Amino acid sequence: TLLDLAPLLPVLSALVAQAHQPNMVCLMSDDQSSYSMGCYGNTDVQTPNLDRLSADGITFDNHYVSTAICMASRASVMTGMYEYKTGCNFQHGDLTQDKWLKSYPVLLREAGYLTAFAGKFGFDIIDGPNGKRLPMPEQEFDLWGGGEGQTKYKTMANDSMKEYADEYPHSTLSYGAFGSDFIAQAAQTDQPFCLSISFKAPHKPATPDPQFDAIYTGKTFTKPANYGRENGQHFSKQSQQDRQYERFESWGYADRYDEVMAIYHQQIYAIDVAVGMILEALNAQGIADNTVIIYTSDNGFFCGSHGYGSKVLPYEESTKVPLIIYDPRHTNSGKRLRSDALTANIDFAPTILSLAGLPAPENMDGTDLMPLYEDPTADIHETIALINVWGHTVTHALAVVTKDMKYIHWPYAAEGLEASDELYHLS
Repeated sequence: TLLDLAPLLPVLSALVAQAHQPNMVCLMSDDQSSYSMGCYGNTDVQTPNLDRLSADGITFDNHYVSTAICMASRASVMTGMYEYKTGCNFQHGDLTQDKWLKSYPVLLREAGYLTAFAGKFGFDIIDGPNGKRLPMPEQEFDLWGGGEGQTKYKTMANDSMKEYADEYPHSTLSYGAFGSDFIAQAAQTDQPFCLSISFKAPHKPATPDPQFDAIYTGKTFTKPANYGRENGQHFSKQSQQDRQYERFESWGYADRYDEVMAIYHQQIYAIDVAVGMILEALNAQGIADNTVIIYTSDNGFFCGSHGYGSKVLPYEESTKVPLIIYDPRHTNSGKRLRSDALTANIDFAPTILSLAGLPAPENMDGTDLMPLYEDPTADIHETIALINVWGHTVTHALAVVTKDMKYIHWPYAAEGLEASDELYHLS
């Protein structure tokens, strides 16, 4: 009778939910501006696989990283928390184990997902009570291709990826091969999987895969409308006191723009090829229809805008990054839809958990992004905080952004500088 089956209903319900859990592929580049892709309006570049993802899924036009530097941003992606709660950045701390244990990879594996990670992990984990640095969390994934620090562009120099070095001597395509292999292995099981790949490209020092040298040879690139020092004169003096200001010249944006941008975009082209390898693997295994794909970057890049290079500062080019989500199960897929909703990197962990049918821990600051897939005209945030407390103290800044406005506070007041405020009407 139904009464006799009552104790089994929660178990049966969980099994039914698990049967509908999608696979997930989470892809992240490093230092990639949104205007480096065709689907974001750049007609000078070739990004066919990313553009196909954009056409198939939903592309987000107001996606921000809450901290525009890799270590802090990656900790926020994994944990769904702002930097002031992770405490994680180069100058002031690693991620404590108790916070790591509430990250999306750990929670997914506990719930029965097969998990894999490859690439630049980006932060260290410590035992909170005694501050002892723990080994990289290789044992907490079913397949591991990750590395400490910045990792290397030379595949052979990344211990966990050496087996791919002969066929893929440059690391970017080695991650595509790793992802393809994991997908083939996972497809033979009855478990859902989550594959997370963190490409090193196009992070400096610029080291493109030479097999793609011909892609942009002799190419002239259109400079952004806000290129050059003349378009940054209204910025705070604080913002000019660190590496971002001098790197407009030292990194060649001032006098070698086409050469520098050809290398930058060549690295992104290789990422696009690796993405194509992963898409092909999903199709070859017959599981593409039940695999959600997320593509983003850990932070943006100035590339000469306003006469700056690098990242970190809370201006648009540094803090706004690409975001594409493709859920093949949804009726809104394939419609080339876009969302101008305000979204942030703190939203990834709760979104990934929600896709798996899991609740987000209360400590997470982010919000599930999938309601925007259902209705791209909706909103999920009124504001996002932008935090920069890395680098020279003079360039530290706190900011808040809405869909229409951005306010930045530069608190440093010494050595002839006064605390400064900037307010921009973005729309």
